[in-house]
Amino acid sequence: MAGSRHHPFRTYVFGFLEEIGYMARISYVFDGTMRHLGLHGKAVMPFLVSFGCNIAGATGVRVLDTWGQRMAAISMSWVGPCGSTWAVVGLVASVFFGPGAALVIFLLFAVSVLPLKLTAHIFGKRFLTESDRTGLIMELPPYHKPRWGNLILSAAGKMAAAFKRAICIVIVVFVIMWALSYTADGNLSGSVLYRIGSVIEPVTMWFGLRWQTFIAWIASMMGKEGSLGVLAAVFNDSNVLHSVARMSVESPDSVSVGESLAAALTKPEALAFIFAFYFNMPCLMTMSATAHETRSLKWTLRVAGYYIIVSLVLAAVAYHVGCLLF
Repeated sequence: MAGSRHHPFRTYVFGFLEEIGYMARISYVFDGTMRHLGLHGKAVMPFLVSFGCNIAGATGVRVLDTWGQRMAAISMSWVGPCGSTWAVVGLVASVFFGPGAALVIFLLFAVSVLPLKLTAHIFGKRFLTESDRTGLIMELPPYHKPRWGNLILSAAGKMAAAFKRAICIVIVVFVIMWALSYTADGNLSGSVLYRIGSVIEPVTMWFGLRWQTFIAWIASMMGKEGSLGVLAAVFNDSNVLHSVARMSVESPDSVSVGESLAAALTKPEALAFIFAFYFNMPCLMTMSATAHETRSLKWTLRVAGYYIIVSLVLAAVAYHVGCLLF
């Protein structure tokens, strides 16, 4: 998939850093920073790798000592946007705000501090006991040459497990999207998806989301890349399943999608979608990895629900503030 193309490269890079003994030193350097979130330095790696792929961030908590530390680190690292998130945010921001897109991105980073601190407060109290809030005790290994055989086998195993989960989830998503968007004549306006969207739009508009952008926001929970395909389809009255599948394996036609969005949305609505999309929960593959690493589907779903609520609240604030500014 588009957002996962560079994932093998990142896997080998981080594996290389671990093999030469540099990973432990990164944890030591960031120990003071992570203490502000109730964690110790070893928790910094899930945060760093989440900026490339949240799946890697979820699997990266294996280095932590207790279940509470792992669950708290994952719940906070979900704030980090993956590479696919930036592809969508960058496109929408540049289409609607032009040179001001950089200011929008800076605003996203600034606002991210609030949900990060809120997440640390809410879930830190639940997951972290006094015994979990210990100082960093770890051995700093000497620098050494990497063992290339171990590096290649370890990275290949991680990628195979991730792709296996991805294939299962993508199949389910495609079947659901096909069922909702299917019509005999291929016209989206006659589909179940269109009828559902027309009914819910009076509610979703309070968050600044038209039914089309709301559906794309829901699609982002399944896979960030797929939301571009949904946007391209629903604003052009075309086949949703075909568009999602194409966007998942090809580079998006930015010009076509951008023109469709510019003709259909206002600046406040675009800003609301950017905030809803950026702060939404990661993809289903990340949820699967989280449940696998923490052995708790219940808490994985609770954290996901929390992010869904936060994203809608921030979207509503962005929309209503945007209405005053534009």
